[in-house]
Amino acid sequence: MKKYIIITILFLQAALLCAVFDDYIPSARARGMGGAFTAVADDASSIFFNPAGLAQSDNHLQIGFAQLYSQKFAEHGTAAAAIKLPEKWGSMGFGARFFGVTFEDVDLMKEQTFSFSHGFVLQHDIHSTISLGYTGNFHHLAFDDEDDTDKALSLDLGASAILHGRTRFGFTVANLFKARMGNENQHDLPSKLALGIAYQPYDGVTTSIELKKDFAKETEFMGGVEARIFEPLTLRAGIHHNPALYNLGLGLNFRGVEIDYSYSFHNVLPSTSHVNVGYKF
Repeated sequence: MKKYIIITILFLQAALLCAVFDDYIPSARARGMGGAFTAVADDASSIFFNPAGLAQSDNHLQIGFAQLYSQKFAEHGTAAAAIKLPEKWGSMGFGARFFGVTFEDVDLMKEQTFSFSHGFVLQHDIHSTISLGYTGNFHHLAFDDEDDTDKALSLDLGASAILHGRTRFGFTVANLFKARMGNENQHDLPSKLALGIAYQPYDGVTTSIELKKDFAKETEFMGGVEARIFEPLTLRAGIHHNPALYNLGLGLNFRGVEIDYSYSFHNVLPSTSHVNVGYKF
């Protein structure tokens, strides 16, 4: 009996986390900035935030890992790749997000999202660059019972603009067609609008604010700053409202090899550490 009670508690906690499908921030860099990344996105993780940002990315590989709220049974992993195409075609990206809940070597639940993304420059001149992008997602949900699985497809759209090299705007629509999972009891996957503005007052310093609206929930506000102190060290800080999260982060870059770390703490829940390792070439 005790075993089943523990399993039930773990499962309820996992359901509340909803890591992948409920818009967990899948990047240590973005988390360090409070999640205010829609306007900043310019690397492989743009797949998850604003696919238009892929147009500004180099060839980039990245993997990440976190134990949500310091719970060993709730592990979140990410992988992303950005590949530059011939100039007029922009860049394409591939991404994957994994969230699992395990107990005594038994996988109680698995959430998986696999993504294909494409970002391209729509207009470019001496004053501005405007980019568009889209991401197609395949969602898969499985429980301990192998027969209890479900799948869904969703589409994200994004746009970004860079003005005079210092001011950036980003806009995304996630889950445009309001995909659902489930048969008898259907669950709507999150549909969100995000609008972000970023500004670089000095070279190596980026400030960003963002508003995100989930039509089923309240509006989220977030803001952050990223500052390159010296090569190879970058420091980050950010806040996220609703839910309230406070974030710190740092990044190291050695000849294209990147290591990013973020630490998020909450007034009530335990903290979360997130680590990304990447390579630009």
